Amino acid sequence: RKALERATVRGPRPKPVYYGISMRDAAKRINTKYTANIEGTRKRIEEEGLTVEEAFEQQGEKFERNHNGMHYRDLVTGQGIGPRWSYNGAKYAWTPSQTKPEVPAVSPDVVVIPANAKYIIDVGDGLPDTGNMRVRIRAARYSATEKHPPTLRLFFGNQASNDSRVAVWAGEHDITVTAQPDSPEFYHWDVRLSEIARNAYRHITKLGDLPNPAEFLQIRNTSSRKVAVQIDYVEITAPTFDQWPPESHTRIFFDSPNQKNEGKYARKVLAQFMRRAWRRPATDAEIDQKMALLARFRPQCEDLQEAMVEVLASVLASPKFLYLVQAGEADSQGISDYELASRLSFFLWSSLPDSKLLRLAKQGRLRKPKVLERQTKRMLADPKAKRLARHFTRQWLGLELLDFLKIDTKVHGRFDPLLMETMKEEPLAFFAEVLQRNRSVRDFLQSDYVMINDRLARHYKLLELVGSNLRPVKLQPGDRRGGLLTQAGLLAMNSDGKDSHPLKRGIWLLENILNDPPPPPPPAVPEIDLADPEILKLTLKQRMEQHRDDPACYSCHAKIDPWGIAFENFDATGRWRDLIGKEPVDATSKLFNKHELRGMAGLKQYLLANRQEQFARALTYKLAAYALGRPLTFGDRAQIDGITAELREQGDGLQDLVILIVKSDLFELK
Repeated sequence: RKALERATVRGPRPKPVYYGISMRDAAKRINTKYTANIEGTRKRIEEEGLTVEEAFEQQGEKFERNHNGMHYRDLVTGQGIGPRWSYNGAKYAWTPSQTKPEVPAVSPDVVVIPANAKYIIDVGDGLPDTGNMRVRIRAARYSATEKHPPTLRLFFGNQASNDSRVAVWAGEHDITVTAQPDSPEFYHWDVRLSEIARNAYRHITKLGDLPNPAEFLQIRNTSSRKVAVQIDYVEITAPTFDQWPPESHTRIFFDSPNQKNEGKYARKVLAQFMRRAWRRPATDAEIDQKMALLARFRPQCEDLQEAMVEVLASVLASPKFLYLVQAGEADSQGISDYELASRLSFFLWSSLPDSKLLRLAKQGRLRKPKVLERQTKRMLADPKAKRLARHFTRQWLGLELLDFLKIDTKVHGRFDPLLMETMKEEPLAFFAEVLQRNRSVRDFLQSDYVMINDRLARHYKLLELVGSNLRPVKLQPGDRRGGLLTQAGLLAMNSDGKDSHPLKRGIWLLENILNDPPPPPPPAVPEIDLADPEILKLTLKQRMEQHRDDPACYSCHAKIDPWGIAFENFDATGRWRDLIGKEPVDATSKLFNKHELRGMAGLKQYLLANRQEQFARALTYKLAAYALGRPLTFGDRAQIDGITAELREQGDGLQDLVILIVKSDLFELK
């Protein structure tokens, strides 16, 4: 019901509130003497023809010109003062206006935000409860000579009392400020106010009282390098609408010549809504049932829309919306055309089928191989296909482990949280690149490119990059990266946050990459006694060899350990290392078939030379299970083998694999 209330609107278009905040006014709030002196000095420069230094010497009270931290700054004289903010008393809260402010001319009065600093704008309790908030800033690089542009991230938060500050990422994307210092430009974020944490004391306590009901915006410089940004004007508008009523409303309550006839109109609304929600046309009996429910609600409601929202909520509460219900004959092995449309859409988009798929299903044409292939390519070209890259890759590689990883700061120092964010995104971006360009699935084992940004390039010690966006970068000989196995996030999540973990890395490779999980350990297996001083003298590889000598441990570890040891040149954060302490890294190992792996390079060579077929089948198995939304059984084995064989014949393209799965008999079976 809440979702429907957010999607629909009532009454006239809400009047927005506006905040127009110049940095001159913001600095004036902090120190009126500062702004008065600055204005007087600038006036003397202009009217008397004085140089900046001459005018500065004649200025009465002088202000700091060598600020290192965040500060308000006069770009003419170079003077500045530090900002201040506290939550109590609403001393720094701005008051919104009902009138849209005029955008002032570009001003030399700016706030300078260096890397890792954050600037707070207190908006009081003046924002509406719902709707889109647009935050516009006029910004530029602070330095024209810096190669790296600054990057900004928007947070939204509140602080009701001393120990209750909260600030959450609000803008959905970071802004890279490319404008030059003498030519600032406008940039903006959009924030859905109904979908973000709000101050619980709004509408309860008065502004200025405690608990504090105010909210704030926080603009944070998240640049990977020490580059600053300057902002001279901030404009906030809420709510904003591209149209009224918004599209989310008109898709449900559309215009119709029957609107004055409540019965006819309600039936049309229900038929269209149920068709989209249940992903098939509703039967007359199903619509009649909802119309009977509407008849019970209608006398208790102010108008038809209010009653319809209650009825539509019951449509969304139905198992027919919540689950992929398979209808048809009990002994039928195939799925219907509408079920095929749903399966395809949830596979590629993680969402409902669109009107094109439903129309083809209605016409009985969707399951034709050529039509199915065209629709698959169309859907993969849609931005919604990014969901496949995100959801499948996280499941396939077990990336949830990375969400809970804590890097040991005593060993590795303070670890950049934004680097960790990028490490989580790299495997997803890599899968999306392989998919969109139909690259070979062998690229997952080894590629001559990586998907990185400036932070990852520095972490990997590759050539310097500019910008926070992940993009394909060609590797140079000797770069030691490429494919999935050397990605920092995957290496880090298979560590303990302090050091590498060959056992976890070996098991992960067998389970996720080769789909050949090792057997579970037998009961009562002895652990390595790290309290024994003789054991502590051994290298990690020697400890593992000693542990493997135990007959109870050999059967498992002979299969696991050699794979994991090949990763030993990478530490707990995925950095390359040649030494562990003062000892050189020994990443050589022998597989159970006596083949010697010489580190990561040897591991990749072996997989490409001897395990290509196994990997292709493993990926086909994992992707098919995801597409069907169920575990595969022994009866599916022949189909998986057939899809894998066709994939190899066609050149191993990932997009080809998706199409082969979609066109297979397996995809059309229950």
